[in-house]
Amino acid sequence: MADKKSRQYSVDGNSYAFEFVSDKLAGIKKSVNGLLNPIPPKGSEFASVSSSDEAINAFNVAKFGPNKAAYVNTVEKLSEEELQDYYDKEVKKGVNEQFIENFAEPALAFTEPRDTGDQYNRGNSSYRSKYRGILGNRGNVYAYPLDIDLDQDHFKITKYRYVRANINQSKSARVRSRKGENINVAGDSVIGSEIDGSVILPMPKATDANAAQWGGSDLTVTDLAALGTAEGIDKFSPARLFGRTSSGLKNDQIQEQNAIRKQRAEDGQSESFAGNIIAGSQATTAQSISKLTGILGANFDTDVFLARTGGRVLNPNAEMLFQGPVIRDFSFEFQMIARSKKEGEEIREIIRFFKLGMAPKFQNIAFLANPDVFKLEYRNSEGILDTVNRFNPGGLALTTLKTDYAPNGYWAAYTDSQPVALKLSMSFTELRPIYHGDQADPELEGTVGY
Repeated sequence: MADKKSRQYSVDGNSYAFEFVSDKLAGIKKSVNGLLNPIPPKGSEFASVSSSDEAINAFNVAKFGPNKAAYVNTVEKLSEEELQDYYDKEVKKGVNEQFIENFAEPALAFTEPRDTGDQYNRGNSSYRSKYRGILGNRGNVYAYPLDIDLDQDHFKITKYRYVRANINQSKSARVRSRKGENINVAGDSVIGSEIDGSVILPMPKATDANAAQWGGSDLTVTDLAALGTAEGIDKFSPARLFGRTSSGLKNDQIQEQNAIRKQRAEDGQSESFAGNIIAGSQATTAQSISKLTGILGANFDTDVFLARTGGRVLNPNAEMLFQGPVIRDFSFEFQMIARSKKEGEEIREIIRFFKLGMAPKFQNIAFLANPDVFKLEYRNSEGILDTVNRFNPGGLALTTLKTDYAPNGYWAAYTDSQPVALKLSMSFTELRPIYHGDQADPELEGTVGY
């Protein structure tokens, strides 16, 4: 890093800036399209510009300041080897600083998108301070590898603070108006409006598993009779005044079910009332006998009695019933190899980013605040991918973070103790289920959905 940097000087119609280390010329940068690019120290351009009057003036100002009596007529330079090393470092530094955030998709903190190119900003302080008033506090954007091509498919993880707009956040897609147009949006979100940073990673092994929870249910004929009685009471309950029974069915749904039952009865598919009465009576008798045998110390149940006395058992009327949705989990693994000191620093920043996001916030001895939540996206330069699953936009929790600093089974590190390779394993869980209304969103036409 330069000890001192000069202002830009005009030499032969071009603009140059001079950099000094230990009061010696270390490098020269040429302004091209407003950007300063280092010029190779072994080229003719470097030799010509370093011996110019402008270079001599910059050298004297850097070394002697206002003491013009000490000014000299020649420029002291670093050795050829030192000049080359300084040039190589500046070239690498320039490459690593080329990540500029793609604002094609406005973040939630934006009032309108800003177009600053096709890449992501590494998050230097000067950039954030310059645009803080417009963009809000966006936090840093990290990337691995540093030279990741954002035109290609990649994985973007964005961190937000956790907020609750409602006591119940488990809702399906709903309709809202945007600019006079009714659109379907995903259910309630706990994602806050402020972005707290992002991480750009290569495409992982992409899989999704959608599931619904079903379970077995057994009912004897007496249970069915009791259930039928309860259903009849429910149909005429005061709750129907509000258009819905305690079972959750609307009036039109009840009428539909009654029509189906009537049609099946006409087709001879329903059980006769008399048959149910007889079966119920027999079952009740058998249960009474079972209780009696228990009192007498016998060890057999109702089915044993019915089987031994009549060659039959109680019909369990078994069926599978829906018991609820299953909230999805996603696991990812990334092998990270630090190819440079800068990339090693970036890897450490990424690990810390996730650790900070998943940690609960201590408020006092009575309360803890929620950790941050995350939004996951498979993307490329065109936007979110349609060919793989999308994640619940309502937010995901980072439930597990595991870092293996010796994935090959032995410790291997550079001179600064940065592991040569490490494996980052993460597990995310969606904060609410995916409902039919979410999958039926018209905006998902042509995609694989959530």
